[in-house]
Amino acid sequence: MRIMSNIYDNRIKSTNLYVETTFGEYLQYAKDLIKNNDLQRKRVKTSQTVYSLLKEDLLNGCVIPPLVLAIMSDDNTLKNMESDELQDYIKTHREKVLILDGLQRTHTLIAAEMDALEQKKEDFYDYKLRLEVYVNINKFGVLYRMLTLNTGQTPMSPRHQLEMLYSDMLDTEVNGVKLIREVEGTANADKKEFIFKNTIDGFNSYMSRNALPMDREEMLENIKMLEKMSKENISVDIFKSFLEGYIKVFDVLCEKAKNCYVDQDKLHEYEIKSSPFARKASKAFSTSQALTGYGAAMGIMKDKRIIEDFGSLEKIVKDIEDNYIDDKEGEWFMEFLKRMDMIKVKAKKIGNAQRMYLEYFYRELFNEESDSYADLLQAVENGYRKYDSQVNG
Repeated sequence: MRIMSNIYDNRIKSTNLYVETTFGEYLQYAKDLIKNNDLQRKRVKTSQTVYSLLKEDLLNGCVIPPLVLAIMSDDNTLKNMESDELQDYIKTHREKVLILDGLQRTHTLIAAEMDALEQKKEDFYDYKLRLEVYVNINKFGVLYRMLTLNTGQTPMSPRHQLEMLYSDMLDTEVNGVKLIREVEGTANADKKEFIFKNTIDGFNSYMSRNALPMDREEMLENIKMLEKMSKENISVDIFKSFLEGYIKVFDVLCEKAKNCYVDQDKLHEYEIKSSPFARKASKAFSTSQALTGYGAAMGIMKDKRIIEDFGSLEKIVKDIEDNYIDDKEGEWFMEFLKRMDMIKVKAKKIGNAQRMYLEYFYRELFNEESDSYADLLQAVENGYRKYDSQVNG
């Protein structure tokens, strides 16, 4: 392995090393790079003819475009390492290395090795291979580069890439909230447990400025997200800021709803005919609908310069706390459930409609120029009015 050049990427604040290596050196750790993350995209099953041709070319020593790797580490000595030191670091810290571009070529190279062994092509391991290695790169930088490198190919969706990058936060706590896998059972929101997938759905909606899930994976989806990402400050962990902000909102919503269990008498009083969206505020506001509505609202309001960043929520939450009087606490949540019931009766795609309504609810609640600012009951009513006007004219 030889480091040919060293260039600093000012956009993602990471050093890019241009490296010349061999098939043999890369294959020493390539198999681990593929399997060290259980959310890593699997081998593409399409275009096998193309990859078969590539495999034959590799056996004959063809030169392929550089593979792009990322070392997710805060070890500042990496950018000044010598070639041998860098190779040793990659071998001994394989769990920190991701393939940003070249996963399918890596699969094909591994398959070509099997044929080379059968054919006893001893020179196979000496063929040259080029790498680009980003060092000291953070999660935002990884995502940004994955999207730019994979646009126009057969990519993972941005949502899948987000899930992959932040999978290390599973079973960890953020401001007292634990993120758990959906397969582990229903999260107990009263014990501050959120389903990890729901938080990723919400963050994806923030990055795309859209509360609705994408119908299909397409290049345009990547491009739209890149336009939004290019405006973000990469020096902070945006997902963590996103989640910490929501936890503040979640706590005040539960507090102002008293988080009491809604019984049948209460449902009858508010003429909620079908089964309610939730019987407690903690359950309602830990759903994917609530998180995606929040994400889209925050992204749109940031673009419109209504809010500056997630730090703005601290003042908003305090204003909600100061704005509410005790004898009205809880009423807003019943009115919210009533609106969700109305959506359930009328909408064709209930989940999407609920996401849209929640987006408008947050936008009314968080906007200081709105008549509903910091007023939960008004935000419920005016948010629904805006949702209904969008859907039904």
